[in-house]
Amino acid sequence: MTPKEELQRRVNGLQDRMKADDCDAVLVMQNTDLYYFSGTLQSAQLYVPAIGDPVLFCRKSIPRAARECPWNIIPINNYKYLPDKIGDFGHKLPERLGLEYDVIPVSAYLAVKKAFPNAELLDASNWIGELRSIKSPYEIEIIRNAGKTMADAFTYVPELIRQGLSELAIAANIEKVLRDHGHQGYIRMRGFNQEFFYGHFLSGPNGCMASFNDGVTAGSGMGAFFPQGPGERRIQINDPIYLDYVGVFDGYNIDQTRLYVIGVLPHKLKYAFQVALEIQETLLAQIKPGVVASDLYDSALDIADRAGLTDNFMGYGSERVKFVGHGVGLELDERPVIAKGFNVELEPGMIFALEPKFVIPGLGIAGIENTWLLNKSGVEKISVLPDDLGTIPY
Repeated sequence: MTPKEELQRRVNGLQDRMKADDCDAVLVMQNTDLYYFSGTLQSAQLYVPAIGDPVLFCRKSIPRAARECPWNIIPINNYKYLPDKIGDFGHKLPERLGLEYDVIPVSAYLAVKKAFPNAELLDASNWIGELRSIKSPYEIEIIRNAGKTMADAFTYVPELIRQGLSELAIAANIEKVLRDHGHQGYIRMRGFNQEFFYGHFLSGPNGCMASFNDGVTAGSGMGAFFPQGPGERRIQINDPIYLDYVGVFDGYNIDQTRLYVIGVLPHKLKYAFQVALEIQETLLAQIKPGVVASDLYDSALDIADRAGLTDNFMGYGSERVKFVGHGVGLELDERPVIAKGFNVELEPGMIFALEPKFVIPGLGIAGIENTWLLNKSGVEKISVLPDDLGTIPY
């Protein structure tokens, strides 16, 4: 369970931001934010006043919430009862009430507006996003352990990849290994309609297939009903075999990509892989507190341009994405985003994935992805698996 002092630190950080903007309270409803501030993922809302302790209004399961959450817990099954219950704790009704505008459904917004007709509703998303982007020592240790566990699990990968097996069959075996190591299975994402299941095991030209997801690759998937991830294509000699897998252990994500081949990687893909490694090393030399995220993206794009791979960088043609990295934590798509136009300075405590990748039509994808911690003196590699191209014997 999350220690109370850790939860208190998070609540205090939110309250500081609320006070700076004259916000009387924030009502936290989204699952991941709820867990972040309360330590529980039960069906509940967390009322955080600008001054004083939060109150958890819980529908189900109250016994589990009571074991996991240190704040006062009140049974409730309808938003309309919130004002009376808040008054019972000696809190005045908020004149300005913050909500997670980036994620809550319209129905929840309207229900809160009806329950608090005299309150001005405002967006608390940025406060929460900024707060969660800086990881505490408690979170950093969990994510470090996740990186080590992911590396241990991936030592089994080369023996699972075999010529003639389908992507789906191999992916299923990899996912079993990950579950055996404690992977939670479900990967949380904040973006609306963004979905991700374990990761992408892709081979050959399947690596070139894009889809709805906000990433470089997708693959064929199982069909139009889930159009990403591994499919029925069978592994062939000299295929680029691309594994973009998310490790989620004790609630926290790490993101990594590794490239394998049975035989010899085609020359153009091998060249692109070396350029991806060059981009990674160049950005790591530049990253320090105060560097602007968009400047790092520009540096990556410059290297791709000099290598003659601009059209292949982070996708191909109209499918290209304009980022080269993203924050990770309780969700896969956190801040900061290493992207065009994201003019935010990096700070110590941020944990992010860098993923320079190239899509070569007709051949596949080549690239690397690792998760990094920014501290006062530089960066620390969290995904500790070696970056080498994995060559698998026949």
